Amino acid sequence: MQPRTASLLLFAFSGLLQAQSAPVKPLGFAGHNIGESVKIFLRLEPGARDELEVCEQHPDQTMCIHLFAAVEKSQRAEISTAVPADLDHPEVSNDTRNFVLDGGQLVKITLSVNDVAEVMNTFGKPSSDTVTQHHNDSGAQWENRLCVWEMPSGYVTLDADNNPRLQDHRPLLVLESRAEHARSTTPAPKSSTAPPPPANTPLPATGKPVSFTFTAPR
Repeated sequence: MQPRTASLLLFAFSGLLQAQSAPVKPLGFAGHNIGESVKIFLRLEPGARDELEVCEQHPDQTMCIHLFAAVEKSQRAEISTAVPADLDHPEVSNDTRNFVLDGGQLVKITLSVNDVAEVMNTFGKPSSDTVTQHHNDSGAQWENRLCVWEMPSGYVTLDADNNPRLQDHRPLLVLESRAEHARSTTPAPKSSTAPPPPANTPLPATGKPVSFTFTAPR
């Protein structure tokens, strides 16, 4: 093997090792990172710690059972905390942030955002940016926008729903791990235990067909 060829192969191999060993940038927003441990999450989220303290007084409540299982046994649980919508006027109203813990880690964050530019500056150009036209029976028309970022450590979704009937038009930001994204986008298997629909629908005295609803046994 020629010395130049050997040097090029060595350079390429060393570059490959560096690329493989390069750390994946954490996916985070609002002070939290997807994949952070439950211990770190509780340290950063006072509202979640408050919920734990309340649950110590009511350990038999369903919500508390799930919360303790997530903290102590790395099981799945959803936690909602309240934060001031306006930090300059914290007495006005609160926003709700929703978190999902699973496997001893934070796997999903959902919150409303006030500054879309901050989101764009944080995550850069979206992998997809879709605008759809909508209207209602009253003749109102509006555009919805959905931005999706696909990253090595997870997915980010910014959903702007401008339906005039909604009171809060702030976009909804969702950060989730790749496993959580797959969980939320995989369709649930159809049940095969539901009884077949009746062959003929009986008619009452009015002459209109009767509607029947069948529920599959759980």
